[in-house]
Amino acid sequence: MLRTSKSKNDPTARGPVSEGKVFEGKKVKPVLYVGTAIGHGRYIAVQDEGGKLIMGRDGRPVAFRDI
Repeated sequence: MLRTSKSKNDPTARGPVSEGKVFEGKKVKPVLYVGTAIGHGRYIAVQDEGGKLIMGRDGRPVAFRDI
């Protein structure tokens, strides 16, 4: 019997590419931040296109989930 459903690897079956997240008008991407040495822990933070971490008002990098 012939399969009629599309393969998961078929590019036409995939949804549109997400635009990504924007923080204060800048495109950002997720990066792993390891601040265990200074008591910040380890989490996914936000980095701008230039490679600079986006810092919050408290001096810690902004978490990606908070955007």
